[in-house]
Amino acid sequence: MADILKSLPVEVVEQERLKGATMSVYLRWMLIFVLTIALAIELLSGIKVKPLNSIILILLYFGFNVGLWWAVRKKYDPIYLGYLGAILDVCIVTFHLYDFTVKYDIISVTAGATIFLYPILFVLYTFRLNRPLLIFVVIFSLIMFNINYFSSYLQHPEIYNNYLSTSPLSHIFKSVYIFFIGFLCVYLQHSFSEFILKQITQADGKAKSDLKVKIEEQKNKYTQELIDLEKEQNKKLEKEVREQIKELTKANTQLINLQKENLQSQFDILKQQVNPHFLFNSLNVLTSLIKLEPDLAEKFSEQLSKVYRYVLENKDNELVDLHTELNFLDAYIFLLNIRFVNKLNVNINIPENRRGDLIIPMAMQLLIENAIKHNTMSKSEPLNINIFIDENNMLNIVNNLQERPSQLVSTGVGLKNIQNRYLLLNNTQPVFEKTETHFIAKVPLKIA
Repeated sequence: MADILKSLPVEVVEQERLKGATMSVYLRWMLIFVLTIALAIELLSGIKVKPLNSIILILLYFGFNVGLWWAVRKKYDPIYLGYLGAILDVCIVTFHLYDFTVKYDIISVTAGATIFLYPILFVLYTFRLNRPLLIFVVIFSLIMFNINYFSSYLQHPEIYNNYLSTSPLSHIFKSVYIFFIGFLCVYLQHSFSEFILKQITQADGKAKSDLKVKIEEQKNKYTQELIDLEKEQNKKLEKEVREQIKELTKANTQLINLQKENLQSQFDILKQQVNPHFLFNSLNVLTSLIKLEPDLAEKFSEQLSKVYRYVLENKDNELVDLHTELNFLDAYIFLLNIRFVNKLNVNINIPENRRGDLIIPMAMQLLIENAIKHNTMSKSEPLNINIFIDENNMLNIVNNLQERPSQLVSTGVGLKNIQNRYLLLNNTQPVFEKTETHFIAKVPLKIA
């Protein structure tokens, strides 16, 4: 049986043992109730033979059963508690038989109706699923049964020998009868354990089979969901591929157009970046200066040559550093200041540590020229142009808005030219904003 119990789940064995312990507690309550009724009947009938012993016995049994009842409620059932309860149960039955023998009938200790109390204990302990405890109850009951009988027999042998049913030989047969009932209870306990194991095994097998079926169903469902998801993703991917091919074709077409525009822009820059009007006006200024201020005319000529040299040297470059661009811009502004005396203010506020950043060539010159072209200026109301870098790494060229009454025809080299060149570089696009008081151009810089 130990092997059977080991194969059972521990919680199942403990649950069944607690059920057996609970049944033992309830049986003791019934036995205490019966003993109390019997004692009450004795007292009411006027029989007062050793009532104190019975009262003490009932109180002792009651107190012990209260402790067992509390332990069962707390699911506390150690091994020693079972053996202690068994000893108390057997002793109570033995004392009960002894008490009846002394008080009422001297042969009660061996009467069949009274000794039947021992097999009742065997049946009770069968349901505790503890074979060593059941065997202990059977052996201890036989020992106490025989001690009780032979102690009475030695006191009154003549009475017990008068009848065959009370003789020692008959008592031995009764002991064998009790032992046989105990053996049947042990076998019943073994069969009961096997039955529990069979039921649990079947239930466990059914649960595993149901779980396996459920897992297969979930796997099939999940597989189908994956197939459906894959089909949906394939359709989505196919659609995205078509859209990307379409976008790439469109982008390729735009790139070809931009390359054509860039070639044209480079040609236009070479021809028109410093437009003929600027050249004509500069030569007129130079002619006047040669007559009036020869020294200034010489310096003017040097700065003008720097401007055109820069245009020729950087016509094929995509980007130049700000330091180089600002050197060119200084020469260009010098020419403008000679031409527009006290009518134009260009303020450049660019830190030295940022002058290594890159920009497209002549972008600032184009934007300054654009501001001069579309705005009026005078000594009383000069055109103010501020150049600085903002927190977004954009070069700002800001001028106050003093629009001319009639707009001049654009040469096509201005703002659109700058936008197309940055688009060709796949860079951040420049931003042009017009407020009520200012025109703001923001050109992206590339950190070197």
